[in-house]
Amino acid sequence: YLQEQGLHSPDFWGSEFSLNQARARLVLDFSFWDRLRINLSQSLELSSGSALKNPFYQLSQAMAPETYFRWEKSLIDEEEYQLDWSIYRAWLGYEDDRIKIRLGRQRIALGSAYFYSPLDIFNPTSPLSLEPEERVGVDGASLEVYLGRNTYLSFAYGIGDIIDESRFAGFFKTTLKSYDLTFMGARLFQDWVFGLAFSGYISSASFYGELSYTLPEETDEFFRGTLGVQYSFPENIFFTAEYYHNEGLLLEEDFYSSSGMAIYQDPLRTLDRNFLGISVNAELTPLVQFTSGMVYDLDSNCFFIGPGFSYLAPYSLTVQAGVQLFGGQEEGDFGFLPNFFWARLRWDF
Repeated sequence: YLQEQGLHSPDFWGSEFSLNQARARLVLDFSFWDRLRINLSQSLELSSGSALKNPFYQLSQAMAPETYFRWEKSLIDEEEYQLDWSIYRAWLGYEDDRIKIRLGRQRIALGSAYFYSPLDIFNPTSPLSLEPEERVGVDGASLEVYLGRNTYLSFAYGIGDIIDESRFAGFFKTTLKSYDLTFMGARLFQDWVFGLAFSGYISSASFYGELSYTLPEETDEFFRGTLGVQYSFPENIFFTAEYYHNEGLLLEEDFYSSSGMAIYQDPLRTLDRNFLGISVNAELTPLVQFTSGMVYDLDSNCFFIGPGFSYLAPYSLTVQAGVQLFGGQEEGDFGFLPNFFWARLRWDF
């Protein structure tokens, strides 16, 4: 695809903050011998705007999650614009009726909650993300073994030079009556993480939850949990409500230091413990869709609202635009952030 995306906002000091990003993504997805599959995706991205001179943006870019293999290169790094090339995905896979194996840079999806997913420890995404489907991959290996009807055993490994710099996870998935159940055991760098997830239906509503318990190497253990419900109305309106409780906090004094920028890189870390998320998707016409997400910080009484529209234009073009609005007390996770407008034009070919 080809994509042009821009956002405009005042920064923390009231000055103009603008960022324009043009991206070309080319994907080779090739299967052969009925069992083997190769996926190779590379990106070329041109960035410009006043954001390139903003110290907070520069720091967030410098602290972006790293992959084991450094498959990215800065082609042009000027004060006014930057041109970067990177490998987004690169994996070799084998799949038959009983096993699925992937080796290389891949997306390892472990959780499925909408706003905050405690089980998605490899590739978590923030509810504030403009492109939640864009996730830094993991350099490693994954294996899924089919054990029987709706029952799977999965393993995932993220490469590190030593064990304490590596990531391991084991998953057992099965179905009990009308509920899908997942049990997880993982070692995330030096921390042990155990979790479970469930999903099913109560009447015509989908009900789900994710729970994780982390035993860090150096600090106290903590709990994270998400409970959610989804319901589809006959008028093509899809509703989601989700509650997130987090004991693995980012301390406020850390937030105002350079290490505090990790809150943007690890969305499961928050300043407060309790959050309510609500999402409404409405199909206004077959080609026009309205979406709006809201996250309310129940502890600090601050909030985020992100309404937007998308239009499926002819010739595989998609036009999207929206705003992100923040308000409430400045002590919480959202109240101190500036509002901004964003727009996107994408051509899939």
